[in-house]
Amino acid sequence: MEETQHDHTNANADEQTDDHLSEFIKHLRRDSDISGLSLPDQKQLWNRIDRNNKRHDRRFVRRLVWSGSVAASITLILLAGWYAFSPLIPAENVEFFSMMKSFESKTDNSGDVQLMLSNNRTITIEGEEAQLDYSEEGWVDINNSEQREATADKADEKTVFNQLVVPAGKRSKLILSDGTQVWINSASKVFFPVNFGTKTREVFVEGEIYLDVIPEVERPFIVHTKAIDVKVLGTKFNVSAYDDQPDLQIALVSGEVEILENGDSKERLKPYQMFSYNAESHDYYVSTVDVMDYIAWKDGYYVFKSQELGDVFTKLSKYYNVQFNWAGQVKRLVCSGKLDLKEDLQAVLNSLEKAVLSIEIQKISEKEYSVIVKP
Repeated sequence: MEETQHDHTNANADEQTDDHLSEFIKHLRRDSDISGLSLPDQKQLWNRIDRNNKRHDRRFVRRLVWSGSVAASITLILLAGWYAFSPLIPAENVEFFSMMKSFESKTDNSGDVQLMLSNNRTITIEGEEAQLDYSEEGWVDINNSEQREATADKADEKTVFNQLVVPAGKRSKLILSDGTQVWINSASKVFFPVNFGTKTREVFVEGEIYLDVIPEVERPFIVHTKAIDVKVLGTKFNVSAYDDQPDLQIALVSGEVEILENGDSKERLKPYQMFSYNAESHDYYVSTVDVMDYIAWKDGYYVFKSQELGDVFTKLSKYYNVQFNWAGQVKRLVCSGKLDLKEDLQAVLNSLEKAVLSIEIQKISEKEYSVIVKP
């Protein structure tokens, strides 16, 4: 009998939760367009909000949720700030998460740089490097030779987002509408508005970028990654946040940046400091480094000092769009050197073999290599 009563109570609780979910989505839709989210994604968003609010004050939120006070819950959400829910959802526009997800399905496997515009338009840009320059009027200049309209219907007042997808083996430079310059490394994605809002300037990145941010006191610049956010007014810094790697680094060249996790300040960096973070363990540390080593890639060089050889091959794999296979003993080797990435891959590998005399790199196919330790 007790088990039956317990099941009945849980069923009522689930029904009540679904009622609150429906009401919440209705309120959210009234103020923001989340039509791009499927029902499961909407439920996932609600669960994120509920979990994070409970983490801040479990007893208070429980009273709010189970009393049916949806309006109070939304007030709490707004006060807490969108950072408390997910690093993928910025404060000014809830569409950011849903639109980024919708853009993912449009990516092809051509191996070329792709600029994804609004209204399901995609521009394929051939060549190893691409440069895109956005104007405040909503136009984008591609490689100084072609202009395209990057916005939707002029009557549409919603913020329009574009996404730049840079595959392995390619690089790009992006000049945003405020004049901020962004260098994008291989195997990276940048999701950004054609024109920024009045309060903040926010972009999302998967991969590695170097930024030279135009200072604007009234509109701080925020870079979102899968795990943390970087807030600045005007500065130069490098972000390495590949989706397939748990480790993330922020290297500051000039100015000052604030590192945020779920809206909470973690650190403030000074020039020549690097913030290293593990997205799985949430451990981090700050070190003093020669930041020029970490931004040399934008000028076509790869500098490494006392670095594990496995990490070197991981970077080369992304830069040249090839696969390296190696045993555990190769990964543990430590090496230092400088590689000219403007050279072809074979020349780079020859230089690496000279720097690390104990290894041999064998070509298996055009896209695959094997690394072994010499007996």
